[in-house]
Amino acid sequence: MADPIAPRGLIADLITPLKSDGSIDGRGLGRLLNRLTPCVEGIFLASPHAGEGKGLSPAQRFQLVEKAAAVIRGRIPLLIWVTRDTEENTKDTILSYKKSLQKQGYEGQIFWVDTPLYYHSNRGLQAYYRALVRILDDPLILHNDPEFIRGLGNPLKRNNIRTAILKELVVLKKIAGVIFSGTLDRAHNYNRASRGRAHFRIYDGHETQFLEHPSMSGLVSVGSNLAPGAWQKITRSSLQLTGGEKEYPDHLHQVWELGQYLRDLNEIYSQMPAAVIKETLADMGIIETPHCTFPHEDVKEQKGRLKELMTRYGDYGDETP
Repeated sequence: MADPIAPRGLIADLITPLKSDGSIDGRGLGRLLNRLTPCVEGIFLASPHAGEGKGLSPAQRFQLVEKAAAVIRGRIPLLIWVTRDTEENTKDTILSYKKSLQKQGYEGQIFWVDTPLYYHSNRGLQAYYRALVRILDDPLILHNDPEFIRGLGNPLKRNNIRTAILKELVVLKKIAGVIFSGTLDRAHNYNRASRGRAHFRIYDGHETQFLEHPSMSGLVSVGSNLAPGAWQKITRSSLQLTGGEKEYPDHLHQVWELGQYLRDLNEIYSQMPAAVIKETLADMGIIETPHCTFPHEDVKEQKGRLKELMTRYGDYGDETP
């Protein structure tokens, strides 16, 4: 069986637009996706951080996937976070999503994104995934996020997929890649562990780290909700997808300037990305409300700073149809 090939480049870590009653804001979702799709290679739905996947109910998550699929219509790949609290619930979630998308007649490329250490230890992980991929048609992408696992408050739990375990998992061709947050040393070890798979993707899950030390697979970016064009240019340049233009001094200066712009954006929203970005997108008229699944402090100061910075670079405006 040939390796399933995950997209290479910029993946948007989509915020989840919600109405005040907690239901999915379908119109806002459509506007946001239509703004992003020309600039990205894939959309990550219901991620545990920016997408609020951990705080969304199963009903909200299903509604999000159905509405996003109806907008995307197979134009670009969808990466869907499927992790639940147990092996069985995670498997059932994948199969339920699959059934729903089949009923919808969806024919686009799907990748199931799973954070295994949320409900499983490193021990026995290959045997677990070997059994899981037998019943799946669509490939998996692993999600390694030590900060997320550390937040579970279990001091005995490992926060990272061990390199030796990843080397075992890479053998399974239906595992197409990993979204990685962690140290550069571990990133290098993961690259060595996966070098037997030419198309195995290791996406950076941390924007500032990508700006300093870009991977060759791409980036999962929450900032692309705000500045998709800038992130597209930076990612394509970093992955050397821009052709000969990278050799010209004007292009190099533009890349440096855009990189500084994106660092400045990240510094503003990094502590509360979902809340700050939703407030900004609501002010721009893209989503209906800044409603989140979690309580948070006032973010008006951050929103004002984002507006000023984005206006300067042409990314801010009232986009209400």
